[in-house]
Amino acid sequence: MADSSRIPMRTYLDEIKHAVEHIMPTLWHEKSELRALEKQANAAAARAAHEYGQANFIMLNAEDPDDFMMGVGAHWDSYWGPDKDAFYLSQDADQLRARITTRAFSTSALAGALLQYAKQGMSAVYSKPDNWPEGRKVGDVAVSVIIRHGRNQAMHWEEEKDPHPGLVKCFDKLAELDPVFGEYRERSLAMEVVELLGWKEYADFERDLLGAGEE
Repeated sequence: MADSSRIPMRTYLDEIKHAVEHIMPTLWHEKSELRALEKQANAAAARAAHEYGQANFIMLNAEDPDDFMMGVGAHWDSYWGPDKDAFYLSQDADQLRARITTRAFSTSALAGALLQYAKQGMSAVYSKPDNWPEGRKVGDVAVSVIIRHGRNQAMHWEEEKDPHPGLVKCFDKLAELDPVFGEYRERSLAMEVVELLGWKEYADFERDLLGAGEE
């Protein structure tokens, strides 16, 4: 007997399309902004380290006081140049790190919401995870498995000291594709999961939900 509470995947997607289409551009905008901030911080730090390194080399290899003072001068040029530039990029180094943290949280939260929509769809259409069709595979892992455990990891990583064995197996397999997935006990990997799935636009998301099979 058919379960009257279940709906076809196409119907579910029609109902959530508007929401998902609004999440995706914001998600990828936040990711772009995060990358820009990280690049900015890394470039400033590298520039300062390079300048300091040159100054220290001169001082350590000085043959006379003039050489040593040239190194001291280079050291202060570095301080007043690249270091000050790095500082004033955000007026405060701590503020720059806080901005990076905020952007990272934003991207993770939005990616987690996307995984929640996907997981909810699979549950609404197919009920228990044992009934979920596999769909395509990423490496050796079915997309439906990635959706299930990706969503659970994003939502519960802080709470669970001993993750579900299925989650552990899933992320250990994904870590063979990219070592970042080995960090599943340390932080939400929702953004990394969405990137792995290639969900850049609504059509990508729809493809995987429909690709798992329709009633």
